[in-house]
Amino acid sequence: MPSAPANATRPARRPTVSRDVVVTAREQITEHMLRLTLGGDDDLAPAVHGTPGSWVKLFVPDPRDPSGSTEHGRAYTVRGFNPMSNEVDIDVFLHDGGTMPRWAESCAVGETARVGGPRPSGAPGRDAASMQLFGDETSLPAIAAILERERGHRPIRAWVELADDADRQEIALSRGAGITWLRREVGAAPGSALMDTATRQRFEPDAGVWFAAEAGAAQRFRGLVRGLALADLHIQGYWRAGVGDYRE
Repeated sequence: MPSAPANATRPARRPTVSRDVVVTAREQITEHMLRLTLGGDDDLAPAVHGTPGSWVKLFVPDPRDPSGSTEHGRAYTVRGFNPMSNEVDIDVFLHDGGTMPRWAESCAVGETARVGGPRPSGAPGRDAASMQLFGDETSLPAIAAILERERGHRPIRAWVELADDADRQEIALSRGAGITWLRREVGAAPGSALMDTATRQRFEPDAGVWFAAEAGAAQRFRGLVRGLALADLHIQGYWRAGVGDYRE
């Protein structure tokens, strides 16, 4: 990729705001999805961007540091927000080996934490005439937020791969939106059902394509769409098989 000219201007990156928050509610949404409601900062909910899928970075004490001076951070989609109570919801997928899932499972109402952000999402922009979303359990909160807040502006289709049907969610779909649940068979590589489906799709030049799942699957998807002319493209590995605290 050619480098930018020396006099090229880049959009200014807005400084990340750090906020102290408190857990005000907990709700088990599905078998492995826990919703935490965060409040305690009057500017938190109003600061959420209008784009669906905006995210914050949640910071909690790192259990590996007995002094308590080190934090562990993880990005989470803002699943919902209430400007009246100044609270936001984040959904944490509970899996083995992760620092944040362990904290979320054990935290109680009244527990304190810190968040950075919010930041805009990577959801396809308005230039895309339609949207195709691919994800798994970990990106389901982002997909659900995009689906629920799209409001029928354009056709949108989502495919979500799950290891357990008990993690399906009821999602309010607008006109022209649809979701297909895919089952990851026992022993199958993460993302295998997604990739099998993706290879059978037609990607139109005016489409916005969004993929977020296991890192190896994300890499394979990049190869699938490489060279295609698309209105918008976002691909991200949210986790990696065998790694508890993965960072892309």
